[in-house]
Amino acid sequence: MDFNLSPEQTDLIASVREFALKDIAPNAARWDADEHIPRTQIQKLADFGLFGMTFPQQYGGRGRPALDAILVIEEIARHCAISARLIVDHNFGAVGTILNFGTEEQRQMVLPAVAKGEKLMSIAMTEPNAGSALTDLETGAVREGDSYFLDGTKRWITGGGEREFMLVYARFDGAEGPDGIGALLIDTGTQGFRTGERIPSMGVRGVRESYVHFDEMRVPAENVVVPPGAGFKKLMSAYNGQRVAASAVCVGVAQGALDYAVQFADNRRQFGKRITDFQAIQTKIANCTVEIEAGRLLVYKAAATAEQTLTERVASSMAKAYAAEMAIRVTNEAIQIMGADGYSRQHPVERMARDARAFTLAGGSVEMQRLGVAEHVIGRRLPQ
Repeated sequence: MDFNLSPEQTDLIASVREFALKDIAPNAARWDADEHIPRTQIQKLADFGLFGMTFPQQYGGRGRPALDAILVIEEIARHCAISARLIVDHNFGAVGTILNFGTEEQRQMVLPAVAKGEKLMSIAMTEPNAGSALTDLETGAVREGDSYFLDGTKRWITGGGEREFMLVYARFDGAEGPDGIGALLIDTGTQGFRTGERIPSMGVRGVRESYVHFDEMRVPAENVVVPPGAGFKKLMSAYNGQRVAASAVCVGVAQGALDYAVQFADNRRQFGKRITDFQAIQTKIANCTVEIEAGRLLVYKAAATAEQTLTERVASSMAKAYAAEMAIRVTNEAIQIMGADGYSRQHPVERMARDARAFTLAGGSVEMQRLGVAEHVIGRRLPQ
């Protein structure tokens, strides 16, 4: 649909669509089945200019606004959520934290290498006893001289064991509460870093999720990106952009599933006519279209609030809460429109339904997003 996009943005979407149809869509089912996307394919994403879109040109990026990256993510997600997720991770989230809060030395070390695809980046937040309650995290960073020694375990680490840089959320020197939490940049090739077992997932299977362990890992003090104190709010603000980008994946997956189901239904004949001639199918198509458009508007509105990769908290939460659940509804309806064929792995909608299910959980559950919206409406911090 036309959302008053500029001619440059329209051309961007067209070029990305051509790239996706040629280099991504034909392989998406295989990457899902193999539960792996080759590094050579990831490099193609970077070579096409899809990593570091949000970085200033001085750091090897393209200097584009966050909305342009969101448009790209949505388009790629129509064909492959795995590829879209990689683009999210290398424009927002951890790299956004480095861009907005890191030192100049950290920016120079990380951002150009990420934009070129030479090095990839993960974020390490979640722990066995700290998910939504992130302020309960236990991974510790203890200062000794000019270094910190990092100890602890993280889980559900996207790209764990497959990426060279990692932004680790840790509790500094045993300080309690959110004010004790900061973040360090690490090189995963450093002694003391260990990749644990992979966590088999329902969807987005080509991106590895795993445990990672830090065993008295020495990290130079200059690798502190966000120090403890007021730093926890900065870390959370940097993650808002990641949520909006994940919401764009949801919109793209939903649109891709609906497009495929409509094309299938318009060629499928039952009782002597195309099934799109039946009002029950028409109603499903109309309802899905309305839901996708509503999600898209929320995502674009949130993206429009961005300053570099930082988006406004409440707009980000509304986009995430709605788009994530919308994608589940639409992909399930796409299966229903196609009947038994929709349930078959011979068609992509069953994969899209599995992929969509991730996003009510990953990057902040929809329940937590709604709590943030409620606090904004009521106007005070609410006890939970």
